[in-house]
Amino acid sequence: MDRMMSFGHKIEILRGLETYGYQVAHYMLQEEDLALDAVKLALLEISAKDDFFTEEIASQRAQWRKLVMRHAIHLKQTWLVAKQRNPILN
Repeated sequence: MDRMMSFGHKIEILRGLETYGYQVAHYMLQEEDLALDAVKLALLEISAKDDFFTEEIASQRAQWRKLVMRHAIHLKQTWLVAKQRNPILN
C-alpha cells in the first residue's frame, strides 16, 4: 500500500473502526457519555499515526481495540477520582 494515503481514505478507515471502538468502550464502561469520549480521544490519537493506516486490517483492529480500552480505563479512573472528591456527581 502507498505510504502517502489520501485524507479521504484515512477518514474511511477511521469511520470503519468507530462503531467497533464504541462497542468496546461501552461494554467496558456501561456508560454512553464516557464511551463516546473514549472513542473521540482514541480517534484523535490514532489519526496522527500515519503508520497505522498502512497496517493490515487485523493489526489495525487489534491496535484500535487496545487504544480504545486504554482511553476508556483512563476516563473511568478520572471520573471515579472526581466523584470521590465530589460525591454530588452522579
